[in-house]
Amino acid sequence: MLDYQQTAINTVRELAKTKSLEHQIYVEEICNSYNVNLHSLIDRVLHNPITINFHPDRLSNNGKTIIENLFDQGQYYSQFRTGTTNGGRTAYIDGERFAWEQRLFCNAYPNNAIERPKYGALNIFRYLDGASARFGSCFFVLKNEITKRCTFSYGDSSTNPTTLCTSDTFICVLSELFKDVQQNNRLLNQVVSSNQETLAILLNDSNKMKNLGRNLDYCIETHIHGDISLSKDVSCFYIDESFHQTAFAKLAELLCQKYEITLHWISKRQISVDEIGVFFRSPKIPIVARRIDSILGKNQGIINAALIGEASRDSLIHPEAWQDIGDESELFQYFKQLWHTVAYFG
Repeated sequence: MLDYQQTAINTVRELAKTKSLEHQIYVEEICNSYNVNLHSLIDRVLHNPITINFHPDRLSNNGKTIIENLFDQGQYYSQFRTGTTNGGRTAYIDGERFAWEQRLFCNAYPNNAIERPKYGALNIFRYLDGASARFGSCFFVLKNEITKRCTFSYGDSSTNPTTLCTSDTFICVLSELFKDVQQNNRLLNQVVSSNQETLAILLNDSNKMKNLGRNLDYCIETHIHGDISLSKDVSCFYIDESFHQTAFAKLAELLCQKYEITLHWISKRQISVDEIGVFFRSPKIPIVARRIDSILGKNQGIINAALIGEASRDSLIHPEAWQDIGDESELFQYFKQLWHTVAYFG
């Protein structure tokens, strides 16, 4: 780990310590009411997997797909290096992502640093589609040891979260979870009505990923500082079944064999073109879906992750086929929003 990466972690830790006592008093009172050991609770929550959602079939800035680069390089890099994102395209000096990273980590990262944080989320519900399906149809599960070089925020960093911590000051985020339940009856994206229910969920020791969470908006965002080595830091790769019988399925198998990663399949999420409405994201989304179906889907009337990725690549190779819908920047946004629609309703 580079010095400035360790400095970022240390800075977040020291700032969290200034608020940790008040958070601890608040959560201890809840735990004591139910004879729950606070440290055991924190350990249990942090034992949940960190997942990194991504689209393996998108083109990177070197002309190869994400999964091809992962196979060749054996590393998961930040978008400052790859030029790819499933959120905002602002990973450059003075861009929005750059600005909020500098703010979150108190300028610990040099302006010209390429080795910047990688983003995932803590999957406390062990969702089969990862902790933050918004950012990709597939995901890596990281090994638990990586939490020592992670920082955490309550909420997505683009929303300017005020609560940040490290694994050893995690009481700060845990406190915010309970406050959200009390104020909004919400534990991330689930309706939860009491502290007792919250404790039951957080203390659940099931290791199985079994339910689709369809979580687009609520997360305990996790920032991984330092390298993410596929062979050392990744335990599992979950890939959507829409990639069956495509080149990406074979690449996934080869990737997992090469780096000793366990491969799992997520039940195919798909949606009928006729079921895509105009309100969830944009009136343009049904139009985009119909174009994908006509050009790539053989008019079968179904949209899934693999087809959206194929459309994303095709729009860059054959922009003339898509220019009546939008330019490259607009199409990027539409494909992203169409994936949100499939992830939520599919």
